[in-house]
Amino acid sequence: MNRKLTVLAFLVAVSLAKGGAADERFLRTHGNEIHDAKGRTVMLRGVNLGGWLVLEPWMSPVDSSGTLKCDHSVRETLARRFGPETADSLLQTYQDHWITPKDLDKIAAHGMNVIRVPFWYRNLQTEDGKWLPEGLKRLDWVVAEAWKRGIYSILDFHGVPGGQTKGDSTGRKRDKAEFWHEEAHQRRTAGIWRMLAGHYKGNPAVAAYDLLNEPSDAPSLGALWSTYDRLYREIRQVDPDHIITVEGCINTKVGDRNIHWGWDALPHPDMFGWRNMLYQIHHYEWDWQNEEKQIRGVDFQVAEWKRNRKLGVPAYMGEFNLMGVDSAWHHALKEYNASGMHWSFWSYKANHGTGSNSWGLYNPIKKDAPNLLTDDAATIRAKWRALDTDVSYALNPKLDLVLKAALKPTVPVSGTTPSVSANP
Repeated sequence: MNRKLTVLAFLVAVSLAKGGAADERFLRTHGNEIHDAKGRTVMLRGVNLGGWLVLEPWMSPVDSSGTLKCDHSVRETLARRFGPETADSLLQTYQDHWITPKDLDKIAAHGMNVIRVPFWYRNLQTEDGKWLPEGLKRLDWVVAEAWKRGIYSILDFHGVPGGQTKGDSTGRKRDKAEFWHEEAHQRRTAGIWRMLAGHYKGNPAVAAYDLLNEPSDAPSLGALWSTYDRLYREIRQVDPDHIITVEGCINTKVGDRNIHWGWDALPHPDMFGWRNMLYQIHHYEWDWQNEEKQIRGVDFQVAEWKRNRKLGVPAYMGEFNLMGVDSAWHHALKEYNASGMHWSFWSYKANHGTGSNSWGLYNPIKKDAPNLLTDDAATIRAKWRALDTDVSYALNPKLDLVLKAALKPTVPVSGTTPSVSANP
């Protein structure tokens, strides 16, 4: 009998060491809240790792030629000029230096406890759908390293095969969002989610699976909902435990009614039998310096969340930016916190602007992107090696003050491996 108990204790210990669902920090939803396994309320507050695994040249120091507008065009140009092996090596250099362990130290030191990690299918597969032998290396690394610092990860499928929109945020600019019209793309996307769900099953470091980033070009509300349901069920076949988040980001019509980004784009979860769901909204007010509009937009989002609490799901502001308006930033985080909304702003690091431009918590001291059309491989590698935050970027003083007011970090930002509560 004692031997059986010893074996059982060993198996439980192994499960916990692997990040099994028995970990008390494993998250699930409960009504409008997120709880850990002990029933304690957890508020997720953090930042997106934009420009890392999905290159967006408008905000990333990828290319100075001005002609390459998406991750796909960068990859194709490097492969054509230097061959696929060198191209892959150069991209690895970029990723090695854009986000490092020190960046995760900084995120934790600011008092944040979640990162939303955008990825696209080319991180995991070749263009023709073959699995990359080390395709999970970056996701595994960031999930594990963030977890060491008390930070959860949300896996954000930013660009699916065929593209859920035409834009560069999917990793490849297209003339048409082909995903919605090709069963092969949808089947391939479902297979990727099934693989990821099986891989991260039971891992408490993963807070949620974000099914589709900003599926704005979905042809109808029905198409969006049925796609969400298909991906939900694919995941649930192998992972019954992790939170799944869906985004209310679509522009379409239902009869004479226009449906824009917001809660009207999402169904009641009981309609599909969805459980353990987190509903997500993104918000940008593009009149950059208009303080009244920025604040009014925040108030609208909070009011909409309160109006839709009857859905019985937590709310997550997965992306937002208040541009350069300090008062709007303070107002947003204060109101989101007070209303119980989870949030992650866009973005941790950006090359769009310098100093206090609010696209990045860290912005460049200088801009020195390589010219991918003319620079040799050694020059490209050298310039991408200089992307470490401590070398080429400076803390945005405006956002530093905003975060200090909203999160009250307990250690200096320059500290390493701080201890951070799940409830800053």
